[in-house]
Amino acid sequence: MARHSFRSVLLGVCAALTAAAIAGCGSSGPKTIPVSGKVTIGGKPAKGCRIDFHPIDKSNQVASGQVGNDGSYKLYTGITGTPGAMAGKYKVVLVPDTGGDISYMESGSDADPELPIAKSDVIPKQYTDASTTPKEVEVTSGTKNIDIDIPSSASGAGADTNTNPDDG
Repeated sequence: MARHSFRSVLLGVCAALTAAAIAGCGSSGPKTIPVSGKVTIGGKPAKGCRIDFHPIDKSNQVASGQVGNDGSYKLYTGITGTPGAMAGKYKVVLVPDTGGDISYMESGSDADPELPIAKSDVIPKQYTDASTTPKEVEVTSGTKNIDIDIPSSASGAGADTNTNPDDG
């Protein structure tokens, strides 16, 4: 009987340790750096779209943010919506708003719940896919604000051949 009692206690301790480890791993989310800024297309606010930072280093997670009427955005990482982006280099992608649930990306009381839906022809096509966008940025511990200007299709998006992340 003492043997059965020891086994029960051992199994209980193992179960408690496993539960504590699982709870501890999932609650904190990835280590991120707050990132916000303004997105413009041809100098005008890129309202009604989503901005995605696709990591060049595949060990990082995608960071996304809803672009407001004034072009402002704030990034959130992963499916849990941890505020900010992980440190690293990213390809910048703009995605037309399809009206999906983006409530975790709205920045509090000043968020506009009726953001206009960007038409896909407003965003130059090369900036809508991580494999074709020439726009790159780097998030570092000192990063807070990253403004993004995308040339409009009217000004010749195809003519934007600058792929230097420092100048683009």
